[in-house]
Amino acid sequence: MADDKRNTDMIAYQKQIAALKSTNQGTRLALARDADARPEVLYYLAEDQDKDVRSAVASNPATPGQADLKLSEDVDPYVRTELARKIGRLLPGIGDAKQERLRDLTEQALDHLSADRLVDVRAALADAIRDSEVVPKAIVMKLAQDVEEIVAAPILEYSPLLNDADLVEIIAAGVTIGALPSIARRRGIGPDVADAVVATTDLPAVAALLHNRSAQVRSDTLDELAEDARDTDVLHEPLVMRPELSQRAIRRISTFVARSLLDRLAERGDLDNRTRQALAEAVGEKLSEDKDADQKLDSDFAEHLHGRGKLDDEVIQKAMEKNRRSFVIRALALKAGRKEEAVERIMAMRNGKATTALVHQAGLSMRTALLVQQRIARVPPHELLAARNGVDYPMTPEELEMQIAHIG
Repeated sequence: MADDKRNTDMIAYQKQIAALKSTNQGTRLALARDADARPEVLYYLAEDQDKDVRSAVASNPATPGQADLKLSEDVDPYVRTELARKIGRLLPGIGDAKQERLRDLTEQALDHLSADRLVDVRAALADAIRDSEVVPKAIVMKLAQDVEEIVAAPILEYSPLLNDADLVEIIAAGVTIGALPSIARRRGIGPDVADAVVATTDLPAVAALLHNRSAQVRSDTLDELAEDARDTDVLHEPLVMRPELSQRAIRRISTFVARSLLDRLAERGDLDNRTRQALAEAVGEKLSEDKDADQKLDSDFAEHLHGRGKLDDEVIQKAMEKNRRSFVIRALALKAGRKEEAVERIMAMRNGKATTALVHQAGLSMRTALLVQQRIARVPPHELLAARNGVDYPMTPEELEMQIAHIG
């Protein structure tokens, strides 16, 4: 049995040697991909002139450490990138003391790749080892402080080897532009890291920190953010959603956030009476502001349509269907050549004849006049002025004019 196995192995070895010497690129490529290829064969193929063959060797888990070390300095970046990805996949399995030689060779290859001149190679390595617990800490620290965001970001956000003290040190030393939010998004970062992120005043990072529900943020830190966040809309929602907000911070935030966020604050179960009162007052002020804003928009839109000759019966009737009272008031004022105060006075009379006279003066139809009586002036049903023949004004222009002639 032993002789048979030796014979089989020898035949397989001879086939590999024949393939190794082949001038056919496809034959050598197949051998380079073969997980059963002999280590010495793969080592030889690591110097093949064809980059696809060398890349296949770099990806092959059977490739010996000496060949990996050689490939870590290959002239082709694609080969080095494939090697970085392969090492990332194999790292968990080479922590055994029995593989000390292989581990040493792998760490040397990692060191070469982490200092590679091309960012794509370093980025591939960072992505491949970002979750690893067995990669050397020095390699992780080097990649975490890389000058390229695409390299540093995955390590800063995911590496289990970086503790809070490391992160504070990295932030103090200066994180590459764009990578700071990666630290802010890490799961379970402590208050010291949170304070360090906030101290940078990097807005995307601070926003990411506030969105990170697993991050521990001190109440005092949130108080400071609440004091300065009025003009920073991107921080409003994540601030509102932080469970650690103090009553003081909630009251402060209530003075500037949107109505929808005030409603979320009001839903909290930890509010004291003073804070509840402050929120109620803030909601009242916001409703008043929203009403004023809507009126301004309605007024501006009515003027826009009037200027283009498009402020007609259809537009005004649709506005009444949508309860846009301020739009209708402004439209009637523009069409009738009156001030809005005069139109409001006529509407306040709740008089069918006066209201109809105003709509007639505006050059609109009797159907519009009837709708204005009902929906804007709120004329009592028994006092509504109905149309003649279903569509005509029931009074002469002179009679209608007399109804509102006394109103300047």
